[in-house]
Amino acid sequence: MQTQLSESINASIKSGAENLNGSSSTSTINANARDTREQPYSSPSGSLHKLLHRFGGKTIYVHDQLYLTRYYLLGDGSGQGFEVYVHHMHAVDSFRWLHNHPWNWFLSFVFRGSYEQDTFNRETSVNRKQTIRWFNLFRGLHRYHAIRSLPKGHAYTLVIAPPKIKDYEWGYWDDNTGRHIPDNKIGHESAHIEVFGSKVLKD
Repeated sequence: MQTQLSESINASIKSGAENLNGSSSTSTINANARDTREQPYSSPSGSLHKLLHRFGGKTIYVHDQLYLTRYYLLGDGSGQGFEVYVHHMHAVDSFRWLHNHPWNWFLSFVFRGSYEQDTFNRETSVNRKQTIRWFNLFRGLHRYHAIRSLPKGHAYTLVIAPPKIKDYEWGYWDDNTGRHIPDNKIGHESAHIEVFGSKVLKD
């Protein structure tokens, strides 16, 4: 199954990219965004589309523009055990503040495209800009990041995540005040989610 998935992913992404014929979409970026370039994207097609949709997943839209598609290869979003996703990044993070994640660590392998991110470690107060071309080991609940550029217009990653941290608080790092802001306290851009496939998602 792993060999079939890998071969189908590589073949189908190549085919899909060759058949884009210059089509593009512009991601909506708010006034605080750092990357306002137009970001073209491609949708999964052919055998990749069929294979990934067997697992089920969700697509996130921000201001009615494609932002992220997550395919659940293992797990249902509950975070009770290890989970494996394929992420298709369609657009950059438009919100200025960096966000955290509900895991002590996660590992991301890039198999198509690349991405650039800003990171911040609140324990060491270190800011970094990183270009991720192959893999990204992101460690610590005290770390925040945001995707700022998709040089090839979009990117595909395979994400491995451990169980979620109990009593975890999703949110953002306010670099003006130097404190964590819970997600439910932020009045940020409008987003909606479309779920596909037969799997019942719990996140």
